Amino acid sequence: MRELSHTATFSASDGTPGILHDLGCPACGHEDPMLMKRSIVDNKVHMFCDSCGAFVTILLNDEQSDTIRRRCT
Repeated sequence: MRELSHTATFSASDGTPGILHDLGCPACGHEDPMLMKRSIVDNKVHMFCDSCGAFVTILLNDEQSDTIRRRCT
């Protein structure tokens, strides 16, 4: 299994589809709509890609973390 990391590039003004696209698996592009409901710890989201089997860590800045939290409440 692969372990990958990806630094998110979306901005707070991006729509939800754009954010989900940016948070997709960097190996295969699979997008998980439930990803925005996952816990953010230390500005990181950890996920397992059901499509290709990669373990992915997505790195977020403070603004991106706050954006995800606001949209999921």
